[in-house]
Amino acid sequence: MMKRVLLLIVPALVCAACVPRSGPAADPPPPPRRFILEETPSTEPPATFQGGFVHNACAVLTREVLAAAGLALKDGFLQGGQRLSTTDGDRPELAGTGLWASTCGGSVTVSGAPQQIDTSVSLNVVHSRFSRRMDWRDAVLKVGARRGTDDIRVSLQTDYNILELGITGFTRLPDPEAALTALLDGIRRNVAQGPRSMPVHSYPAPYDLVADPCAAFPAEVFPTITGRPTDGLQQDLFSLSETPGSKYNTVEMRCDRAGQVALSEGIAPSVTVSQTVLSVPNPTAAIAAVREHCDFSRGEPLPRPIGEAGCGLPGSDGGQVLFQSGRAMVRISLIAAKTDPATTRENLTKGAEAVYARLTPSP
Repeated sequence: MMKRVLLLIVPALVCAACVPRSGPAADPPPPPRRFILEETPSTEPPATFQGGFVHNACAVLTREVLAAAGLALKDGFLQGGQRLSTTDGDRPELAGTGLWASTCGGSVTVSGAPQQIDTSVSLNVVHSRFSRRMDWRDAVLKVGARRGTDDIRVSLQTDYNILELGITGFTRLPDPEAALTALLDGIRRNVAQGPRSMPVHSYPAPYDLVADPCAAFPAEVFPTITGRPTDGLQQDLFSLSETPGSKYNTVEMRCDRAGQVALSEGIAPSVTVSQTVLSVPNPTAAIAAVREHCDFSRGEPLPRPIGEAGCGLPGSDGGQVLFQSGRAMVRISLIAAKTDPATTRENLTKGAEAVYARLTPSP
């Protein structure tokens, strides 16, 4: 957790007769916005998993819930929020045996506190087909809590979901029990309204992009890269953060997809598409960043050029492809059982070309 720097302002003693009077002082410039992510409710239908509704953690633990507990987001937005892309799928032998988790949380401060009080709040939703008799309209039922020295975990059970609320720095809150009660009440209200999809994220200028990395990595690209069909229990994992740099800020976005397999089938292949978007007016910095990274990592030339710069980074259990698209440095990573290096290289290139086509607007 980042500590704030306390500025000590020492007033200078100045002779009033020596200083000419002037008009009213101009308003100081607004502080720079470190986190500029914009969030709006989703219009997508709620996701289902193995026939049951899924509660998305970021749609349950909202800013309004935090505000009712006297808490405010320190970094501007909640991080996390896995998204489900498919339902039961094509593998009936796997139905009823899987788990799907959604996490959401972030650093918070106490609203109106005389001094800075930092803590963090997180919500983890585990979805499992542990009961076929319950429905989400039966609402939240069971509550259990366990405490540590300075944190608390509270579990709530509803429909096919188990929700776990976590508060780090619980004892540092001015009124811990009241804050916990308010958080639980807000979560219950949101759950009682039924499942909702993850909020839509976007960035204004100078990024001007929709923060949806999975849109560039649709499900049909997965078998292109892995050489194996998906089993229908595929997951989309979404994470996003913004880091200020000395020259420009960068936005990191990634989308992970994994094929679930039976234990007898060995390691499940997984693919990650991540984007590093630079807040610069042209793609020159992204081209330079890709070339610099390829040189540093001793990347290999791609079978076919992708973008203005790119390379391949082979590995013993998969590999990576790095390329530039607009103001973004894009990385595609494959983790899988040992395969033929030439086949892996070609499949990664085909997948990178498919992702590049979706990231690059038509002329």
